[in-house]
Amino acid sequence: MIKCVVFDFDGTLVKSNEIKRRVFYEVTEDIVGAGPVLDELFSVPGSGDRYNIFDALIKNLKLGQEDGISAVYLSDLYTKICEHKISEAPEVSGAFNTLTELKKIRVKMFVSSATPTNTLQRIIGMRGWSELFDGIMGSPDSKEDHLRSILFSNNYSLSEVIYIGDSEVDQKASLSIGCKFIGIGKNWNRFDSRPIVLLDTLEKIIKELKL
Repeated sequence: MIKCVVFDFDGTLVKSNEIKRRVFYEVTEDIVGAGPVLDELFSVPGSGDRYNIFDALIKNLKLGQEDGISAVYLSDLYTKICEHKISEAPEVSGAFNTLTELKKIRVKMFVSSATPTNTLQRIIGMRGWSELFDGIMGSPDSKEDHLRSILFSNNYSLSEVIYIGDSEVDQKASLSIGCKFIGIGKNWNRFDSRPIVLLDTLEKIIKELKL
């Protein structure tokens, strides 16, 4: 029986993937040549977190301190803009209702994301969702680390935990730990191998879990 559901955040609960990508271009719009470099960086899967992307951009364009631009500055600006936009972004269809129903039947829920933990907690708080979750976990810890911590801290067996996400990264984290996985979306190509279950809406989760 499933006792715990772990959700990815961006693209799984909130329609924020495209927002996060657009903000990279927004904060670098005044830097000559930034657009094509970002295009190239994003063409490589797993291009890194926000700091690594901005650091690679600065190195590629050979910018220095004399230019008044740093990866730290750009990352901070990016975080500030993203927090505001994602806190107001539309939810993935059925997200809030699904979370509420799972809470009612006392299923433990966690968020596992690559977004920095403090930022993630603020965004979820601004959306008024904090009380729905038993834990909100972000970087620098990996999603694998999150799952290990949840399993160990709550003494769950692998069969009692399921991870729900919208990408290959989520799927691989789940598979590496050995817990069950459900994909969210309509495109099999977002995953390394076909998930056993791919749902196009979160509203189908409770029925799928037979809770």
